[in-house]
Amino acid sequence: MDKYKNPAIVIGGGVTGLGIIRNLGRNGVDVYCVVERKDEAICSKYCKEYFVFPGVETSLEQLKTFLIKFAHRLTCGAVLFPTSDISVLNIARLIREMNDYVAPLPNQEVLETLVKKRKFYHSLKTKKVPHPVTLFLDIENLQTGKEISFPVFVKPSVSQIFARKFGKKGFVANSEEELHRYFLLMEKCEIDAMVQEIVPGPPTNHYFIDGYLNKNSEPVALFARRRLRMWPLSFGNSTVCVSVPISEVADMKETIVKYLASLGFRGIFSAEFKRDSRNNVGKLLEVNARSWWYNSFPSACGVNIILTAYLEAIGTEVRLINDYKTGIYLIYVTEDLKCSSAMFAQRKLSFREWLSPMTAKKDFAILASDDLRPFIMNILRTAANIIKHRKTSARALFK
Repeated sequence: MDKYKNPAIVIGGGVTGLGIIRNLGRNGVDVYCVVERKDEAICSKYCKEYFVFPGVETSLEQLKTFLIKFAHRLTCGAVLFPTSDISVLNIARLIREMNDYVAPLPNQEVLETLVKKRKFYHSLKTKKVPHPVTLFLDIENLQTGKEISFPVFVKPSVSQIFARKFGKKGFVANSEEELHRYFLLMEKCEIDAMVQEIVPGPPTNHYFIDGYLNKNSEPVALFARRRLRMWPLSFGNSTVCVSVPISEVADMKETIVKYLASLGFRGIFSAEFKRDSRNNVGKLLEVNARSWWYNSFPSACGVNIILTAYLEAIGTEVRLINDYKTGIYLIYVTEDLKCSSAMFAQRKLSFREWLSPMTAKKDFAILASDDLRPFIMNILRTAANIIKHRKTSARALFK
């Protein structure tokens, strides 16, 4: 195995950080991780060293302070890998003044177009990319008119700020009264909001194209997967996916590659589409302009997108990779237990459907035979959260 001299620094942990650490560490890269609090990622045996640095994932100044301090121990340039929208924007702001670091990212303006949803949907409309009808309303004018009908999805401009506060992606409004109430709440929290149509179709209509575009905005790594289950059941994250051939999503691949190239995008991306059950059109829902939760899954199927990004960042020529194993399942065990339990209770899932991915060729989001400690920590933390929730519920019941 090659040993690379340039280290990598992962900004943030969780499933995303853990995947980056494994993708690089297994291939001979020294990987450091800096987090705001301890989690599964820092337990990986492929993490050479970790640092707990409050504010590093959310504060521009704290990130800058850490990078300046860490630079003193570097003998060659380090490659930065952000794990959140906030940290990717902060790195883009800092990278030009940080001579000791490189990051496979586009410029700040392009990143803001993709990360800030108001800019993103305006961009999609301008470039005529198929997407859900999206309205930018204000509290004084909440009429959806004839463009979309209830129920509608009320979503924030910056997803992760909203998720940190409410623990979800958005609100479903079933009436004008509910819409007004949600807008008042988001205005009170100083969160920019928009209203979007809900594209009809089951979770299996969701497809993801993950990849990397080089400095010339050309695709050099592409991978496609289809969602099978998600949690929460509505507007959640995938708990089970299956790899599918690029040919199955040829229209979506053409859409996302053309769109990102038109922006001059360079870097890692994960694009989510949903096929509209009314007309079979694949509509672009969002683009993560950074690594995402399941970045180890493409590697398990034969496309290491994270390593590709690292190699180009250090000046190594990379070639197109889009040939990979299909029909492989990705399972996030602890999250899928929640999803499956709810679906069994609602009679939306049969035992045979649940068992099928378990008996096929599969990869796990956290569980890895060569790196068990992160999974053990995840199980313990999940159990602790369940106990805490039950105690809180019990106290509320007897008040």
